[in-house]
Amino acid sequence: MNLTDLDPSTTIQKQRSFPAITQPKIVGFFSVGTERQYIPTADNLKYLNLPKPEANGCLRIDLNKGFEIRIPKPTSAKQERIDHLLRFMVHNGMNVTEGNSTKPDFVCFRGLLRMLMCTPYDRDTGWIVLASRYKGTIYLCSKETPEKLQQEANETEKQKRFCYYGFKFEQHVLTDDPNSEPNTSAPVVESEEFCCLFSTTLENKRILYGAEMDGIFSQTPINRDQIDATLLNRLQFVEVKVKRRESNQRQADNFFRFKSIKWWCQSFLVNVQRLFVGLRNDRGIVDEITEMSLKQLDRQSRRFWSASVCMTFCSDFLELVRAKMSQVDSPHTVYRFDYDPGKARAVLFGVLEGMNEETFLPDWYVSGVNN
Repeated sequence: MNLTDLDPSTTIQKQRSFPAITQPKIVGFFSVGTERQYIPTADNLKYLNLPKPEANGCLRIDLNKGFEIRIPKPTSAKQERIDHLLRFMVHNGMNVTEGNSTKPDFVCFRGLLRMLMCTPYDRDTGWIVLASRYKGTIYLCSKETPEKLQQEANETEKQKRFCYYGFKFEQHVLTDDPNSEPNTSAPVVESEEFCCLFSTTLENKRILYGAEMDGIFSQTPINRDQIDATLLNRLQFVEVKVKRRESNQRQADNFFRFKSIKWWCQSFLVNVQRLFVGLRNDRGIVDEITEMSLKQLDRQSRRFWSASVCMTFCSDFLELVRAKMSQVDSPHTVYRFDYDPGKARAVLFGVLEGMNEETFLPDWYVSGVNN
């Protein structure tokens, strides 16, 4: 591996103004089914439908219910890489950036961009990003680190339950119809998703990225057969979160230091301004749902992290990848970028030529692009 000059800590030390970025626009959508199959429709679009208090005026949502009968993602989901994005592009053509006139410079999932944005302030988590450049577009794909795989292998039931809490809370507050009560006794299906494709330009880099969307704020049902990108851009999407209720200032500070940065980056990238948060106790009981705004998250977190630093590092990383791969034009050549804060201060990179285990652009996609 070769050492680059991209050091996340330097981004903090040399703070720049917020990079120029256009407002993200939806250019397409798809759903993911129970078996993780690609569905080119809005079947899994959800509506925010907040639960009513009980007869005594109190709210009580037990996030533990149904844990034993949940339907988790199949293990095959780990092999998907960016296949769902590629299927969308094959079905809709390469020119799916805003304005529908140019190919994107980069294609990836939102989670990868969020990970990059959080890197300057995350001194514990490493990552691996794979990159392939073909027909002028650079495709980015995250790969789990050995440390992450080890953590998953050793995950306790308590940790699995905490992860389940988020899915169970979504079942209580998101419905298929704004006027229907959720069926909270049904098993939680962790595989299903509704994803939108967003286009933005970050300092002259056109980026196309997919993002799972929680739901929309609307009291009127929408004809799913008539949904298109233009309509989706007029709708008000929301994020749904659950977190432990803090009981002291240290816990509150920890939220704004470590978790709010992820929430802000995730919402900013898809232009979501409203977050609905279930406050739970240590037993997994939610007794209050509060609303937070994106501006509020930013304002209350400024003494712990800077949004401009987050966006700057993301832009600098993409610029590094573009510079390293400027002469590459092969779906089978993979550049691997590694960051391990425990071993090196800067990002490392290496090159793998020809078909190998890191290749992530499948032959069916290459054929689709060529045709």
